[in-house]
Amino acid sequence: MKSVENVEQQMAEFLDEIVANVKRERRKRGISQLGLAGILGHKSPNYIAKIETRKHGANYNLHHLFIIANEFDIDIKDLLPDMKGE
Repeated sequence: MKSVENVEQQMAEFLDEIVANVKRERRKRGISQLGLAGILGHKSPNYIAKIETRKHGANYNLHHLFIIANEFDIDIKDLLPDMKGE
């Protein structure tokens, strides 16, 4: 059985990788934080900045990932970490 600390660490790494993947795809398309905020229905880039700096517990949720994948014309799996072998 995995310890709570181990699971928490794995979750943090999982979320960090999602953020990195979204940021990479955003930058690849030349989309600013403000642009991504607009795609997600926000008027300010502050929420995206909080997510990308991993502050205040802000994270992308499944709804966000669905919208981003659709807008970027990619498979939602491309935004998720590879969990094989874990």
